Amino acid sequence: MRKPFFNLKKTFVFKQWKNTGWSIFAAVGKHIVISVLPLSYFLLSVFNSEAQTDTVRMDEVEIVSSRVPSVYSESARIIYVMDKAEIETLPVHDFIDLIEYAANIDVRKRGDDGVQSDINIRGGNFNQTLILLNGFKMNDVQTGHHNTDLPVSAEDIVKIEILEGPGNRVFGINAYSGAINFITDDKTSERLRAGGFYGSNNYFKVFSNASYGKDKLSGKISVSYKQSDGYLENEDINNTDFNIFNIFWQNKIKTRFADFSFQAGYKNKAFGANSFYTPRFPWQYERTKTSFAAFKIEKRNKNRKLTNSFFYRRHQDRFELFREDRYKHTGEFYICGTDTAKYVEGIYEDWNYYQGHNYHLTEVAGSELKFNINSGAGSSAAGIEYTFSRIKSNVLGEPLDVPETVPGEPDGLFTKSASQHNVNLYAEHLIKIQKTIFSAGASLNIDSRFKTHFSGGADLSYSLSKKIKLFLSLNQSARLPTFTDLYYDGPINKGNPELMPETALTFETGTKFFYGSWRANISAFYRKGKDVIDWVRLSDTTDWQADNITELDALGAEISFKYNFPKSFYFKNAGFSYSYNNVTKKSGDYISKYALDYLKHKFVFSFTHKVNKEIYAAWKIRYEDRAGTYSVYDSETEAYTGEERYDPYCLTDLRLFWKKKRFEIYLDAFNLFNVEYAEFGNVLSPGRRIQGGIKLKFNY
Repeated sequence: MRKPFFNLKKTFVFKQWKNTGWSIFAAVGKHIVISVLPLSYFLLSVFNSEAQTDTVRMDEVEIVSSRVPSVYSESARIIYVMDKAEIETLPVHDFIDLIEYAANIDVRKRGDDGVQSDINIRGGNFNQTLILLNGFKMNDVQTGHHNTDLPVSAEDIVKIEILEGPGNRVFGINAYSGAINFITDDKTSERLRAGGFYGSNNYFKVFSNASYGKDKLSGKISVSYKQSDGYLENEDINNTDFNIFNIFWQNKIKTRFADFSFQAGYKNKAFGANSFYTPRFPWQYERTKTSFAAFKIEKRNKNRKLTNSFFYRRHQDRFELFREDRYKHTGEFYICGTDTAKYVEGIYEDWNYYQGHNYHLTEVAGSELKFNINSGAGSSAAGIEYTFSRIKSNVLGEPLDVPETVPGEPDGLFTKSASQHNVNLYAEHLIKIQKTIFSAGASLNIDSRFKTHFSGGADLSYSLSKKIKLFLSLNQSARLPTFTDLYYDGPINKGNPELMPETALTFETGTKFFYGSWRANISAFYRKGKDVIDWVRLSDTTDWQADNITELDALGAEISFKYNFPKSFYFKNAGFSYSYNNVTKKSGDYISKYALDYLKHKFVFSFTHKVNKEIYAAWKIRYEDRAGTYSVYDSETEAYTGEERYDPYCLTDLRLFWKKKRFEIYLDAFNLFNVEYAEFGNVLSPGRRIQGGIKLKFNY
């Protein structure tokens, strides 16, 4: 068995703002984007009566250049931006894998190629990172394990923006340790793109996208499908197979009155979850279905912008502790040959037999009205956002008076439910005085389940020169418990309905350097967390309990640089980053399941070079050293035998690519040197995989 191992001028006017207003990170820099309840139709008509014919168009995605938004060069925060050119050279086939190469991002994966990923920033846990798709929040209220169930493929992503550190002032509750915005585009330079990949473990992927329209009407639809037989073919139990289908549509209409944007998507994912949640049961299996729709109205004039948006996200989850295509449902039991599914071997009482699968359905709906205005006093904004969340389940929530049938599952019944209403109000002001940019703001979060929470903060940056900027910030943040944190009741994991929101105060300082093709930064932070939510257990027990740890503090630093070589050079680009985190707790004798399993050291080295005149090689080398321990499970004795530290590991990924006008050919090698490693205790990670593919581009 393998060993687990965003420059206000003096007149304070916006710079050009295009119609691709998906970026939210300009809110951290030049543009403060504020969420408000829908009053839009009336307000839009007022805006229309005041609109000037010589209005300045604004682009909150790209303010200075197509590669590095000014939010990077002028904000008092660390923001990592990955553009389309960089994305296309990375040896990845899933959009989540794109962010593995960012400095202080910890992508802990169960399975391969986007099956399930937990994203942690600066030593935080996966529930503390806010995930967005084109600026819309996608976090799942059941559990953060589903936060990355976005209905897109890697080929749909044109930009990724990563905010390191608290984001409650700008994005609302739950941006505790950071936020990541995945950005797609409603059109491409080619009308039609299609392609496919094939490789190790019978991996197969096909995708296609088509764009239409011109200036006043544009849109794109994309479809993708991928599958694999699993990467543990040489183990006694494989159960790491998967199949994933995505469809995503975007549409934009420009009128004299306003611009209208639509987007919708659907994801269907099924996968073997070998030991994903507990090593005691290797035949776990899960199927999730994600539906998402959003609508946005946008009106602009010279100094003001008004955006009203609505969104809906639906996520359905079926979890099988004993995989049904192996354990057949016969009468009241699940049977595989002579084995009847049960929690503890050797006990033949009714309570010990597996009773059936877990079913969950979450729905999140919300509306925002974003308004920002520029004046001689700076840039100001204020607003409110409303979100409704609900879960139906046979495990999580309060008992239903009348059970409900699970959609698409004739044998499943929802017997429990829970819901909550959330209102977030906030205000912000930013001003630039010569070489100094100062912003301050606050948010007030009102939730139907928890006490009202206030978050405030301020950012300050100073330009030593056009090339060097110093910055510091002080911000508060908070996260609400998920429904799993509150209600889960499983064989060895128990939720806690008495949980409180977790809070933090974060101080950050650093320096940015940018000159020509050079970009570099160095930063340090200190985060003081209180009532941090984690799953813990005592050393002499095997059951995990959700609880508020009294105190959890994080201290960290990061350095990174990147350089793009002239075209005539053998090398195309090179980059290096190093991040360090140290997390300390005050929780008595409890053993932590997630909070103390963080990346202490992470090195990333990447470079792209020519192989010949037309073929390039892109190398990504990643060294990770994880703090914490995991409980070693012995499958023969069905018992935990002690605690073991995570071994550090170094992974090398390689992409060879040949690009022509109408086609691109790729050959990818993941984990090139077949390193044995573990990102979660008792969950084996994939070894070497080789995959090749082609992308075709057409106009019509």
